Amino acid sequence: MRWPSSKAVAAATAAVLPLLGLPGTVTADFGIYNNIEHFHAYADSQGGFPHQTFRSSDIVAPVLQINSWDRAGIDASPYLFLGTVYGAMRAGPMIFDSRDLSLVYADQRYENAYASSAAVVNGTRHLVFWEGARSRGHANGYCLVFDDEYRLRYNVTGRGLRDGALADMHEAVLTPEGTVIFSTYFNVPSVNCSAAGGPEDALLMDSGFQEVDAATNEVLFEWNASDHFGIEDSFARYSDAYGVAEDSGYDFFHINSIEKTSDGNYLISSRHLSLLALIDGRTGTPLWILGGKRNQFTDLSDGAATNFAWQHDARFLRGSNDTHITMFDNHGEHTGHCGGSVCHSRGLHLEIDVAARTARVVREYFHPQAINSGAMGGMQTLESGNVVVGWGHNPGFVEYAAADGRPVMDVQRGRIGVNVAVPDMFAYRVGKFPWRGRPTWPPSAAVDAPNRTTLNATVYVSWNGATDVSSWAILSHDDAMHINNPQNLIATSPRRGFETAIPLGANHTHRYVAAAALAADGSVLGSTYVIDMETGQPVMLASGITSVRGWTLTEAVRPESYETAAVAMGGVLVVLAVAAWMVNYCARRLAARRRSAQAHVDRAAYTKVGMED
Repeated sequence: MRWPSSKAVAAATAAVLPLLGLPGTVTADFGIYNNIEHFHAYADSQGGFPHQTFRSSDIVAPVLQINSWDRAGIDASPYLFLGTVYGAMRAGPMIFDSRDLSLVYADQRYENAYASSAAVVNGTRHLVFWEGARSRGHANGYCLVFDDEYRLRYNVTGRGLRDGALADMHEAVLTPEGTVIFSTYFNVPSVNCSAAGGPEDALLMDSGFQEVDAATNEVLFEWNASDHFGIEDSFARYSDAYGVAEDSGYDFFHINSIEKTSDGNYLISSRHLSLLALIDGRTGTPLWILGGKRNQFTDLSDGAATNFAWQHDARFLRGSNDTHITMFDNHGEHTGHCGGSVCHSRGLHLEIDVAARTARVVREYFHPQAINSGAMGGMQTLESGNVVVGWGHNPGFVEYAAADGRPVMDVQRGRIGVNVAVPDMFAYRVGKFPWRGRPTWPPSAAVDAPNRTTLNATVYVSWNGATDVSSWAILSHDDAMHINNPQNLIATSPRRGFETAIPLGANHTHRYVAAAALAADGSVLGSTYVIDMETGQPVMLASGITSVRGWTLTEAVRPESYETAAVAMGGVLVVLAVAAWMVNYCARRLAARRRSAQAHVDRAAYTKVGMED
């Protein structure tokens, strides 16, 4: 009988006390810029949409420029939500890790996506956003509600509207009661628009909102602007800049945000009337009007509280008993640098006294790079008191400290300070929310295998939407059917961004690999398909990895050679290891004979499956 070599002894001993080293790890994410000239050059080379692609996923992720980042000053909310459009490429909601701004989730099946946020209904947090087709400042589409496993729970849109209009893009709110509130736009024929410079018999673009039961699609409340406001209240001119076309009416009101109060009323924002109004949830009558030509409030801040204009995203501050309001005040229609003059676009926090009909400025938030934004924009006040402002047609967002309003993070995803040089490049609403994503699809993997084995290969791994992944484990074997044995572990790596690249080194020459996503406690959350290193393609639907416990790779124990490791463990362990190796060896040889013919048939029948996120 021939005894195993010292290398085999050491390998068997390693099965008792793991001693494999941790290969070097690099991130596959492009990273972030902190040099504005370099960022501009990269953005220009990408057609104005600085982005990156990945090996293990077909997701397109933004490349960001960080102008400033005070990590100690930012809010601790773990995830950042952004609804994005990438020109003709793709659009969808995106979730980023607030700690490093790496992408966590993207669903890019859509033509347009807006109003991405998270909301809790019946104890479950949901992802909410609008998707559809845009047209001349408004849109027709659907409000989609997904649960934390990214399963579509509700698809809600407008019902009973003129011209078959659907839900508009400006608002999509899921309430705690399980209703969805969205804006609506639709044409009304034969309206006298002479007060705005138009004909007496013209097509009017009316706007308003509906509240719909998400489960039944029953319309619970509907409101239309033209029932309560007139053409003479508008600051918009009768022109194509404000919707006028052969098939589109004059957009006199332009609703762009709706929020329901605990009393059942609705706070609305009208861009073209430059006003906010509280709408009675029973009659639809405006209970009060702040700003615009019909302002009912006395300004206690020398005009700065009621002179907002062309604004977006009006909200009552949580816990303020509807006495504090925040909004993004565009304060004009020009986008660009302030040019040495006073900047006007701002995040705006107001305090109102409804009984006394007074309003005052609590705080204003200007962009640290002195810019104005003529369209879009949003403002969110976090539980810490920090404020996040999305700067609309300037495609960036800034977080401000609660104590003094100073910027603690300044980020951009495209050029800012230019007058909309790139259509669809914007940062409309940006928000921070808690989130736990538990996708039902498996992680994805891809490989670079120059030797058509694991030798000096690199594995790229990602799991779109999974928030609990702390690290990755790579297993390899020459038999795809048995790769899930924990002793096949050859590499581990912490998660590094959306996609992590793991070089495998020169210690192994196996044909098949698979990856497992691990939680912080080392448990397996999910595993990839098995990848054939000869073809670089998956060969099985699932690798079936359920555990890698007891086989953790470690940096702390890294012997200079297998022989040294075996000697260091002492004679008793060596004997035990040899015995274990012999038993395992004989069992494997016997099993191999029995299944060799069937395995050949199975390999030929494996379905080549693409990896989708």
